[in-house]
Amino acid sequence: MRLSSSPIQWLGALVIGLSASSHAATPWVQAGDLTARHHIEALQSQGCLKGITLTWPISWAALMQGYRVALAGQSPDQVSQCKNQHSAYLQKALEQTRKASTGAQLTLGGATQEPLYTSFSSQVEDEATSQIALYSMGEHWAANLAIGYVDGERDDTRLRFDDTYLAGIVGNWQLGVGAIDRWWGPGWQSSLALSNNARPVPGLWMSRHMPLAPESRWLGWIGPWDLQVIAGQLENDRAVPQALLLGARFVFNPLDSVQIGMTRLAQWGGEGRPQDLDAFLNAVIGRDNGQTSGLKEGRDPSNQIAGFDFRLSLTPGDVPVGLYGQFMGEDEAGGLPSKFSSLAGLDMVTDFGQGSQRFFLEATETVAGSWISDRRLNTAYEHGTYRSGFRHYGRNMATTWEGDARAVTIGLQQYFRNDVTIGLNLSRATLNQGGLIRAVIAKGGAATLQSVEEKKISLAELRIQHPVLGGRLDWFFSASDKAVVTTLEKKERWTVGFQWTRKFEW
Repeated sequence: MRLSSSPIQWLGALVIGLSASSHAATPWVQAGDLTARHHIEALQSQGCLKGITLTWPISWAALMQGYRVALAGQSPDQVSQCKNQHSAYLQKALEQTRKASTGAQLTLGGATQEPLYTSFSSQVEDEATSQIALYSMGEHWAANLAIGYVDGERDDTRLRFDDTYLAGIVGNWQLGVGAIDRWWGPGWQSSLALSNNARPVPGLWMSRHMPLAPESRWLGWIGPWDLQVIAGQLENDRAVPQALLLGARFVFNPLDSVQIGMTRLAQWGGEGRPQDLDAFLNAVIGRDNGQTSGLKEGRDPSNQIAGFDFRLSLTPGDVPVGLYGQFMGEDEAGGLPSKFSSLAGLDMVTDFGQGSQRFFLEATETVAGSWISDRRLNTAYEHGTYRSGFRHYGRNMATTWEGDARAVTIGLQQYFRNDVTIGLNLSRATLNQGGLIRAVIAKGGAATLQSVEEKKISLAELRIQHPVLGGRLDWFFSASDKAVVTTLEKKERWTVGFQWTRKFEW
């Protein structure tokens, strides 16, 4: 057999070969499944679920094991309290997933314009969207072939294979190849690491299947832990064509009420850039600050961001409450990240009436150095070599607010027991403080979805999900008090969109 010269192609073939001999495979709760995340976070805050909820997607196997382990250490009264509407929703969703081992999924959607802002919720991508996906799950693997057609003004890639993947389990590790959405962090409105704001980056990944605690008495204090490693390839039409996205995330759960995550992401390689072993090792050890790191001009191997996040879950008065934060650095000082952007939030769950509610307050500051440092405008998510910035097809791969922004969001979510969900986010934001645009738009590339001037806006976003015609219909309404001018066009103040999804099983 002749091996491909591309590491990604070679590792992709390895995944395919190993998946047939692995022990088990399960689908996962996707990044963007707002209802599932609500119930999962509620159970974790109530002490009814042990494990990791700061990294999405999450495998069903890990969730159900975490639920069983939590109940095993509780009294009969506590077990009874954990068998509530949140666990009932997950049990129903798991049974539906098990039954749907093979089938197809049809998605149709449209909007008056490409939505400017996103949050942890699935929504229509552009003015006209459609996708047909064929999926299958065996005892040892899971696969999805998705073919979509999207018509919009900014990103002219009409035919897309986003959401396509092949994954298998080897021991306690999941190996996969494809393009899936990820959300790394505790935020509900935004993430400073990876989010579903941009299209998913195609590539390889490796992650723990079950986030088990170490058996060693020296490491047992870590508790359940998860590690994810990704290697993906960005688009061709950018300042550095075909640059790679490398990332690693480690999350551990030292106490039932505390989760801590550490993230590192890098843009590396690409056309005209050093891609040898020395360049890779320099990127790994963080030796990539140009001449200050002893490198020759033009030999800076990567553009990196790194940081940490946490979530503290409590139940004062039997009301699940979460405190969370995220901090991502744009530079390195003394071997550690520096020039941090910041995100902080508070959420709370109630059970009034025929359903449950979640309320959250979240503040984001994406000026580099906004937390314990000097503020540096036009730095966060930008780079002197990788001049398209931390973006994929023009959209920021992390925060929906883009760099140099400040935003405060109040969120209200209602989850009815008849599978109807209503979410309302009210935000006050200052976009692009300083009013400068540093990102370079390559010839033929997608325009950057960023305000070209400093702009203060008030924004209201309403999302409604409900069953219809055997599937699920997602409505999206957005309104701002001022129009935002991006590098492509002036956006309308109003955006209305919908997305209908239905599965066909056989």
